[in-house]
Amino acid sequence: MRIETAKRMRRVLAAVAVVPALMGCEEQAETPAAEPAAATATAPVEPAAPAEPPEEEPKRTGRPATLDLALSDARRSAIEAKYGDAKGFVVAKDLEEKLKKNEAIKEKEAAVKAFDRMAKGKWVLFTGPAVNFTDDGFDLGIVYTPQLPNDPMGMSRQFFEVTLEEVEGYDKDAWKVGNPVAVLAKYQGGGKAGPDHELVAVDVWK
Repeated sequence: MRIETAKRMRRVLAAVAVVPALMGCEEQAETPAAEPAAATATAPVEPAAPAEPPEEEPKRTGRPATLDLALSDARRSAIEAKYGDAKGFVVAKDLEEKLKKNEAIKEKEAAVKAFDRMAKGKWVLFTGPAVNFTDDGFDLGIVYTPQLPNDPMGMSRQFFEVTLEEVEGYDKDAWKVGNPVAVLAKYQGGGKAGPDHELVAVDVWK
């Protein structure tokens, strides 16, 4: 009888032990397995097309910043070959030196009259920095007094302006104040000249 009772007890204990195990299996079955992360599809990125460089505006040639203004024999020959009626033209710089040596000339009016006596009606070569631009021409200065020894900047020099009009080769938009020029001009007197030829622009001054 004791033996039967012991066997019965072992069967009961075995059954009790099986219940938690079965419950654990059910919980595992009820818990869904984590789904694998979906692969992220990445579309290939095409490289951006290089930006086209902006079109460069044509550069304006303009006037030279520096210019050799000395009249050589070759330049005189070239000028007279192109402008035959100007053969034997006088040079404004030479006339300037005569004005500066004339101690009687103290005022602008006297300087203009003295210049007229030497140059009126003649072809004159004017060289130097151009100023006072207009649509038709510009001015050049004629110095009539010498520079004082204690004046390194040249502020002591006195001058008057010659207005050059109807200038061949002149383009106001291509010039800047102070550009050096070489102009063959028919001097009319009273500080006026024309017609004129800007020799750099017409490709004679080389």
